[in-house]
Amino acid sequence: MDLATRLRVSVLRLFGIRTAGSCVILNYHSITADQREAFARQLDIVCRWATPVRVDRASTSPPGKNAAAITFDDGFEDFLLQALPELRTRNLPSTVFVIVRAVGQEFGTRERLDRVMSVQQLRDLPEDLVTIGSHTLTHPFLPETTKTEAYQEIVESRKQLEKMLDRPIELFSFPFGGFTPALVDICREAGYRRVFTTLPTLASADPQGFAVGRVRADTTDWPLETRLKIAGAYRWLPLAFALKRRILNNRVFRMGSGRWLPSVRRKIPYALIRYSAND
Repeated sequence: MDLATRLRVSVLRLFGIRTAGSCVILNYHSITADQREAFARQLDIVCRWATPVRVDRASTSPPGKNAAAITFDDGFEDFLLQALPELRTRNLPSTVFVIVRAVGQEFGTRERLDRVMSVQQLRDLPEDLVTIGSHTLTHPFLPETTKTEAYQEIVESRKQLEKMLDRPIELFSFPFGGFTPALVDICREAGYRRVFTTLPTLASADPQGFAVGRVRADTTDWPLETRLKIAGAYRWLPLAFALKRRILNNRVFRMGSGRWLPSVRRKIPYALIRYSAND
């Protein structure tokens, strides 16, 4: 489906006009106490405009219906404290991808460290609502690791997490969204049922697919942004990234200041500016 068709279908969905069903997987990381209210509002949008589904099962959407799944990378403790209560209130399933060697410890950058859930906290998560997957042992950018290192991160993380939690681990997400065909093959060999990237594609593009795309979600997203993501409108992001880089790397654009630069920025679609810090 070309870009024009994708945008047309997305706009039709936004206004409630029936099209083929779709499934979008939203990808969160941390939900802090001051973000909880905004997160709850986004969940209400999901409940209103989509059918919630689990990512550990191949799901298809009936014609004219949107489906949405919710995932969290890293396994931070604030998932348990802030996100899970809101998910439980709405009976929404979710999946948490855990950094195995960060369990029970602080993880992040110098500017911000967050505590990852402990073994007991992970074990106590309700299995009917929360699926646990692997997010590697140490959270490296896998395309820059050796084959041996990648194998260790992918294969051993599953083994250790299964032993740690005494439950099957069948899902995997790539840190930073970084993957290659060879890394996907290692995941197949490791016995995972599905693996997840951060490419903004529809999961229903291939309901039986092994490597599945997700759409980044932030509590700072506007309600319209959340609605558009659920509608599948963000499938054009890879092309938008390329256009954005071309604009921002333009020498004249970089030299612009004062009146000219803001005027150009106002003409750039909001999503291009918004995602400039995330790609």
